[in-house]
Amino acid sequence: MKPLVIVGDSLPDIDIDIDGTADRLSPEAPVPVVEPERIWHRPGGAGLAAVLAARG
Repeated sequence: MKPLVIVGDSLPDIDIDIDGTADRLSPEAPVPVVEPERIWHRPGGAGLAAVLAARG
């Protein structure tokens, strides 16, 4: 594998992924209300690019 340099800011916990179910809509807007079953945080910005590049 060739070396790779990523330049930029690593923004900690900027990306939050949520898995869950949505059985109803919000009363304030037509958007689903998600009941989270699993939540995980990952870096954002250049930090995310580095994580994805490391996975190959």
